[in-house]
Amino acid sequence: MTKRESRPADRAPRTGRVELVCGCMFSGKTEELLRRARAVAPNEIVLVKHARDDRYSTTDVVTHRHDRHRAVIVQQAGEIVEHLTSEADFVGIDEGHFFDAALADVCTRLAERGCTVVVTALDLDSWGRPFATVNELRTRADSVLIRHAPCACCGRPADHTQRTTPIVEGNLVGGPEAFEPRCLSCWSPPPEDPID
Repeated sequence: MTKRESRPADRAPRTGRVELVCGCMFSGKTEELLRRARAVAPNEIVLVKHARDDRYSTTDVVTHRHDRHRAVIVQQAGEIVEHLTSEADFVGIDEGHFFDAALADVCTRLAERGCTVVVTALDLDSWGRPFATVNELRTRADSVLIRHAPCACCGRPADHTQRTTPIVEGNLVGGPEAFEPRCLSCWSPPPEDPID
């Protein structure tokens, strides 16, 4: 299930695009990224993931269904530009919510260079709070695709991510063993204090 938002018409044109694919966990955001990447010639693609996301692989972007594609691993958004080749015109950035505040500026600069930049991200954390980095990306994106998953409790469209296990040592990275999609009616924040 998806919903699209469009970039305001009063923005200055640029030769590339920034596209944001966001929503709760298990809504197919990374699957959408890989689908788009596979429509581009391999030498024109750079896929990026944050080093913090080591759930399924330390070298690949991986979906929850274990579909994968080789990626560049970075700690900070500014490093992304260092990994571009002269042929690259598609940059896919997985799990944008892990990145620092510079991500929106980096994506804008890449679009100004003519790249299509597709960023996947959670839009809300486990406490239902928006990620500042994702909010800033949303204001700069040419398009926003909002994805939903079926709620794990009632089956209605889910827009929240439910933490289902205790948070240990502040680690919020996980997969189906620790999270599930929930609609607002079925969701509740974790009992632990929010972690920034």
